[in-house]
Amino acid sequence: MAWMIRLSESPDTAWYILARLCTVHTFILPIVSMTTTVPSASQWGSPNAKKRALLVHGMNSSSHTFHRVASALAAKGYLVIAPNLLGHASRMPGSDFRVQTLADDLLPYFEAAEYDIVIGHSMGGAVVLSLLKYLPKTRHTSVVVVDCAVELTTEQQRERVSSNIGDDMNRTVEDYMSLNPLWTREDAIWRVLGIQIGRATNPPDHMDGNVPWSWSHLISNKPAITTLTLLAADPRKVEAIAKHKDVRTVIVPNASHWIQYEFPEVIVEEALRSIERQ
Repeated sequence: MAWMIRLSESPDTAWYILARLCTVHTFILPIVSMTTTVPSASQWGSPNAKKRALLVHGMNSSSHTFHRVASALAAKGYLVIAPNLLGHASRMPGSDFRVQTLADDLLPYFEAAEYDIVIGHSMGGAVVLSLLKYLPKTRHTSVVVVDCAVELTTEQQRERVSSNIGDDMNRTVEDYMSLNPLWTREDAIWRVLGIQIGRATNPPDHMDGNVPWSWSHLISNKPAITTLTLLAADPRKVEAIAKHKDVRTVIVPNASHWIQYEFPEVIVEEALRSIERQ
């Protein structure tokens, strides 16, 4: 796969970060007396930590989109695992681009360990909703879905692909920092790298592979003991789940789609809210 990095960053820094992101890591996570090999992922915190969090990135992104959230959770004593989805961060996809297929690819993580916190951003939020049925029925899990379009019409799907893919592929670190004043340079670098080492056809492939784009029905799979919070920058994104009275919705003022860059502390606070009440 050929691609070009346009970082406008010092070569040493750029290639160090690129090497970290491109390396396909395989972690073996112990649970009782068994081990399970899991796919490419990034990790923060001590492997000996008793508390665990799983973070799922969105379309044309990578595990490091959560670097600020992950660092904050690690500082609070969590082992944080952030997988790279199929077709992202140099992982080759199959021919099936359904969100459920992305979710099923992450099942080894749930076979290897149990998680106190599960967070998903954007399409990763849809992946997390698809994983609700696999969560423990007798152990509390705090689930946070971050700015996920839970329902889209076919026309809205087409508009998203046509309006975003070209601009995103050509933007530099400086472009992103200019457009997003709350971002750090590291945020912008991870955004550029996430796009460049993903697949240019990810947006149309995943949109075409998931018609209708509809995930609100998956909320009914949530175990009763699991708490679910939806964060959104735009109130319209949570309208579809208004009928679910056991789902907490939070609108984040002054945020864009990239809440994990701009207000990571809000995500961490909401993830910990229900845990602290247990």
